[in-house]
Amino acid sequence: MSKIKYIIIILVLLLCVYLIINIYNNTSVNTDKKYYDMEFHRGGRDARPENTLYAYQYALENGASTIECDMQMTKDGQIVLAHSSSLSADITTDAKGKRIENNKYYIHDMTLKQIKSFNVGRMDKTSNYYNLHGHTQVQTDAKIPTLRELFELVKESKNEIIRISIEAKYYPDPNSGIEYKKNPDKDRLLREFLKIVKEYGFEKRVILQSFDWDILVRMKKIDSEIETIALYNEDSSDNGTLWINKDKASPWLAGINIHDFDNNPVKAANYLGIDGISPNYESITEELVTEAHSLGMKVVPWNVNNKEDMKTIYNMHVDGIITDKPWVLREFLVSMGENIYPIQKLNLPYHLDPEHIEENN
Repeated sequence: MSKIKYIIIILVLLLCVYLIINIYNNTSVNTDKKYYDMEFHRGGRDARPENTLYAYQYALENGASTIECDMQMTKDGQIVLAHSSSLSADITTDAKGKRIENNKYYIHDMTLKQIKSFNVGRMDKTSNYYNLHGHTQVQTDAKIPTLRELFELVKESKNEIIRISIEAKYYPDPNSGIEYKKNPDKDRLLREFLKIVKEYGFEKRVILQSFDWDILVRMKKIDSEIETIALYNEDSSDNGTLWINKDKASPWLAGINIHDFDNNPVKAANYLGIDGISPNYESITEELVTEAHSLGMKVVPWNVNNKEDMKTIYNMHVDGIITDKPWVLREFLVSMGENIYPIQKLNLPYHLDPEHIEENN
């Protein structure tokens, strides 16, 4: 073969390599690109069983910039991802497939092995919870995952931009009753949490949030680099956490009194060195957002589930939105011209079809 033919073949091969690299670069995700913070509440509970690996993979596949979830600690010191301190009859059956009773199984009283015997992937279709979240959810048998299992799934997904916002569940008000009595040791919980975060190198990828602001203050003392978000509920009833309408200080606010800060949660959280706030979206005002931004604090409200409310909140220039209905939020943000992390199917064990769901009413 002549030298000219060799040169032509080499040039063709080089061109092919160039085209392959160029195609890859154009379809891969730019980790330096700014994406709107679209947070999937409990992994997207109106789409997949809440706080399960199926929900977390759904979030990874459907463009979440943040997975929102909840952590509890077991009797043997393991961190698991579940919303409530006790297993809920709305979503839980036992090893024999029987629907459990409420307030019977407390995570703090069980080992990880015991907790793994329950199925939390199928709702009770007679429950109000099903009426609120079940009509669009693709259900399946599912176990309560550990924090390590979530981090491993994120690692295997090769997703370099997604963050994990983890709520530390704690009930500092004695009036919380049995939940107050079942509280885990705060420092033990935080030490184990930080140990796992560092094990995976996720220090810059996790956010710790809590209604109990004392946990956030403690976290900053242990490791000031971990981002913290102060959850609160401005409800004036006994379920509220700020206690604006009460004469005494709220046990949820790490020893401070909201009245000393003009009943302003932004000022109060900033005083404690917390990085941002996350209130119920109904209590957000544009003035509150502006004030938080002036102090370098983020504002990410929960749970915004319809386009009208999304538009109202979005126009207040919040830093992100937490939703139970991520497909609705995604469609809204696309209509607003926001950059959204691309949809992609992952070759991982927790994919469920259909990828996109509509209201089934």
